[in-house]
Amino acid sequence: MLWTRVVTGVILAPLFLLLVYLGAPYFNLLVGAIAAVMAWEFTRMDGEEGAKRRFLIATACVAAVVAMSFGIAVVAWVVVLVATIAVIVADQVAGRKGLKLVQWAVPYVAAPAVALIFVLSKAGWESMFWLLTVVWMTDIGAYACGRIIGGPKIAPAISPNKTWSGTVGGLIIGTAAGLGLLYSVGVPPTIGFIGLSLILSLLTVAGDLLESALKRRFHVKDSGGLIPGHGGVMDRFDGLWAAAPAAAILCVVYDGGVKTW
Repeated sequence: MLWTRVVTGVILAPLFLLLVYLGAPYFNLLVGAIAAVMAWEFTRMDGEEGAKRRFLIATACVAAVVAMSFGIAVVAWVVVLVATIAVIVADQVAGRKGLKLVQWAVPYVAAPAVALIFVLSKAGWESMFWLLTVVWMTDIGAYACGRIIGGPKIAPAISPNKTWSGTVGGLIIGTAAGLGLLYSVGVPPTIGFIGLSLILSLLTVAGDLLESALKRRFHVKDSGGLIPGHGGVMDRFDGLWAAAPAAAILCVVYDGGVKTW
């Protein structure tokens, strides 16, 4: 299992980084594909959603990515909002009263996907590499420190394998790796970037726990089995999907990317 996970990561990570560096339309197509599969996995986990409903939700997520790819951010967010409301209203009309987790599939999947497209177009590949480095090294650091050090669990009711040592180790390694990436592209690793890297690292941990909570709620071990050693697409990209909106907000607040902040 561990070696399968490592081999898969070694193969897929460089490909992902290459598509980030190449930019549009290659990276946009990748994000659209990830969003489609992730939406399908999310709506399949509860075991009740039909194929037609899953297809419509996945289509809405891809439509938002397409709109953002053409630089029409307003349309992208309108698609997310309208699709979310439509799913909720459809449930009420069909007699499925109350709010259900699956009704939030569109914003859960589409909002971070749109954010990733925005970050790359607004802030360049350096900012995307920084985001990916923090997220990936937080995951790797948490996994390694948890296995080596062990100790008390951070949230046993949600994710029985995650430890405090792994979480703290992941935060330290992820933040340090983010600073190292910035230095490698000519950006001084200032105190401000330490704080920003730590925020993204914290969000990565939160995203991992949120996805674990969703799987607990739906009583499944993995969101899918598409990626050997990692499970489904949701399992692999949960941390990135949590950190991406924050990175997009930073690009808006500071009006640019890491090279100009």
